[in-house]
Parts: sequence; C-alpha cells; structure tokens
Amino acid sequence: MELHTYQSIHEIHLSARWINNIQVMEEFIGVLYHETTHVWQWFGNNEAPTGLTEGIADYVRLKANYIPDHWVKAGEGDKWDHGYDVTARFLDYCDGLRNGFVADLNKKMRNGYNDQYFVELLGKMPDQLFTDYKAKYGNIA
Repeated sequence: MELHTYQSIHEIHLSARWINNIQVMEEFIGVLYHETTHVWQWFGNNEAPTGLTEGIADYVRLKANYIPDHWVKAGEGDKWDHGYDVTARFLDYCDGLRNGFVADLNKKMRNGYNDQYFVELLGKMPDQLFTDYKAKYGNIA
C-alpha cells in the first residue's frame, strides 16, 4: 500500500491510488486523525525530531482508538523518537505520568524544541523515560 500525504495550513492531500486500495474504513479515519494533527501541532521551528512530531500525530490517532493491527505493542521499539506507533505508545506512557503531558509538550514546541521540555514536565530526559517505559513492560531499552 502506498500513501502520500501533504499538509499545509489549509490542505491535506491523500493519494487517490491509496484511497482506492483501502480495505477498512477505520484505516482511512485513522490517517485523517494523524494528518489533521499535523495542521494544528507545533514543530518547534523545525527543531523537533521528526519522529516526535510524527509520534504526536499517531498519539492522537491512538487516543481516538484508530490503531492498525500492525502497530507495535506498548513497550516495544528501540528509540523514543523512532516515530509513529513507537513514539505514540511512549507518549501515551508519558501522558499517564502527567495528564495533559502531550498537549503541554506541544505547547512548549511553539517557538523551538529542546529535550529539556521532558525534564520540565516530567523530571527526566526522554532517554531515561524511555528506559523506564520499556522496563514497565518487561523490555530492555
């Protein structure tokens, strides 16, 4: 399956070929949640890791309960900022430590990005939080 999207302030473009190949409507809805998130989220003046911004978009999809079967399970993945499902699951863990964490992190990313935002909000650097997250699920970071 091939997916091409483009988003700007006013537009989200999806490949017609991809849309024609959709087997499950929930996949389409999930992609719309993801892409719509990119419209309103902050990118830290393009300083934020791409994996984090993609993870935030998939976090919104996760919270809306449009999770494809191929996503990693909680605790899986190699890096906190791997992106997409890995980072979405990690952000869900972080939000469990502090309700509203993802929204607050996004707000901080309005004018730039620094890993210290995690320290300000949760008291630890993201690498340490990822180690804690993996340990919670019995995985080794």
